Amino acid sequence: MKKKNLILIVDDEEEIRLLLKEFLEKNDFDVIVAADGQQAIKLAGEHIPDLVITDMLLPKEHGVEVMQSIKDNFFLPIIAISGIYKKNEIKDKISDIYIDGFFEKPLNLDEILICIRAILNG
Repeated sequence: MKKKNLILIVDDEEEIRLLLKEFLEKNDFDVIVAADGQQAIKLAGEHIPDLVITDMLLPKEHGVEVMQSIKDNFFLPIIAISGIYKKNEIKDKISDIYIDGFFEKPLNLDEILICIRAILNG
């Protein structure tokens, strides 16, 4: 039996965490969730997920710091999501961090799934 890919979802909005978690589990992924930046960094180190989906605005550690910390310590793909920043603004915020995808809220789950599969199936 093939091992399921593990995805870490980071968002301070419980509804978004649950929506993504349920959707991804239905699509055959294992999922762990974090509600803030500090918890995200801790879980990434403990579980080393195959991919991280993180909101940009987070309590305790900004999404940019979360992405930087993860990229500094692990070779993991990251998809950023935001209800505040638009796609054309995001490059200025994270110019020195490579991300594998960016989606504006409200999220299009089918597009996110296509992106995840493309990244993980490389």
